[in-house]
Amino acid sequence: MNNIRIIKTGINVSKILAQLKEYPEDWNAVSKMEGAKSCVDEHGFPEVDAGVLQLIVGKIKSVDEYVGDSELSVPTPAYYKHTHVVNFLKRHFPKHDRCGFLSLPVGGTVGKHIDIGSYYQTRDRYHLAIQGKYEYSVGDESYVVEPGTLLWFNNKLEHGTKNVGDCVRITFVFDVSQSKR
Repeated sequence: MNNIRIIKTGINVSKILAQLKEYPEDWNAVSKMEGAKSCVDEHGFPEVDAGVLQLIVGKIKSVDEYVGDSELSVPTPAYYKHTHVVNFLKRHFPKHDRCGFLSLPVGGTVGKHIDIGSYYQTRDRYHLAIQGKYEYSVGDESYVVEPGTLLWFNNKLEHGTKNVGDCVRITFVFDVSQSKR
């Protein structure tokens, strides 16, 4: 595959997931997505099943500026609480940029799209799968992603996803400047 590269599989994401459970108020969503089925972990506790949790976001100087064209980024308060994923980033990608957790209900899809704006032209995008199973498509390539998988993909091509698992998918999406790798 040229447009999806599996960097590593089998990463232990249990501490990251535990921290997500510790701070459910950080999620920008309701605590239970309508119709979503929760997974149960090895201890019988429900898995995380909420919407969007941004750790570093784009910043604009004026309301007429498009955030995709801004090179500015700022950490949210959640960045300082979710230390396990931040430590993962600092160990493996010390010069990371915008990042956050995204979820997708069972059977849910994100239609194919291209990340537009000058910000994205100089960034590589990665996923670290935290919970659930999803099929990721980039261009004409597809890969089924399991929890603990770190992948890079070409976000300059059309890409999209479908949750093919039996619980809410949680993935950590982050950008790394191509000049700072």
